[in-house]
Amino acid sequence: MPHHLSVSPYDEVDPRRYIGYLLRWAYVRAADCAHACLGDDAAPREIGVLAVLAERGPMSQRRLAEILHVNQSVLVGLLDNVEAGGWAVRTRKEDDRRSYVVEITPDGTAALEGFIRSLDESEARFTAVLTKRERARLNLLLRRLLVDEETIVVESLARRSGYLVARAHRRLRDKAIAMLRPLGIHPRDFGVLTIVAAHRGCSQQELAHALRVSPPAALGFVDELEAAGLLARTRNPADRRAYELSLTAAGRDCLDKALVAAAELQREVVAAIGADGDEALRQILIKLVA
Repeated sequence: MPHHLSVSPYDEVDPRRYIGYLLRWAYVRAADCAHACLGDDAAPREIGVLAVLAERGPMSQRRLAEILHVNQSVLVGLLDNVEAGGWAVRTRKEDDRRSYVVEITPDGTAALEGFIRSLDESEARFTAVLTKRERARLNLLLRRLLVDEETIVVESLARRSGYLVARAHRRLRDKAIAMLRPLGIHPRDFGVLTIVAAHRGCSQQELAHALRVSPPAALGFVDELEAAGLLARTRNPADRRAYELSLTAAGRDCLDKALVAAAELQREVVAAIGADGDEALRQILIKLVA
């Protein structure tokens, strides 16, 4: 943010204090690395389906959804894609014709081997800034955050920092969504409100830069929060073409409550990995997304 922006009582609220915030940006970077190496050949979630089937063998759709922590509608879409590629097949269970068993095919096994090589390249790119010790520490702490998830015992997935970051991000994001739902906002809105609150006179362009999104995307966020009565837009007296953003009284009240929820979620992280682990994970994630 430009130095000329005045600060507010929220200036001490650094979003990097929250592991969930850092995991969001680490996830974005991991996804970018994966796409650069995989191209359009397969999505990481489709590879996850194949990896689970390769290690665990044939299983019901319900069981596969439980292991991957996705809902049935998402899983059906993933299975449609892998089945279209000839990588897996669904057959009806003999004892329950309404249910399906999913099994990887020989072509799927061969394809998975190629995808794994691409993921190895993606992993190398994603963690290139880390030392070997930092990578091991990162994976250990993320596994502790995901201790009750079955996918972390699928070796081809759980040894990858990018995969563990994605799983941890989704877990904390889902918890944040639930915590913020009574306030009528999304974790993305929390980020917008925090940035605007900490920098009086923030412009839409500056907000887009801070969020690492395009100006049109930031405009959409602002429109929604303005319509909800949480943000106000005023003309910049020095540049009538630009707008300055500020919180309304309702926006300040909403952010105060959201900060309580964020602190509660952060306490859950510390309870899982300890204060030392929290600090170590924060520093490693900051290095990853710098």
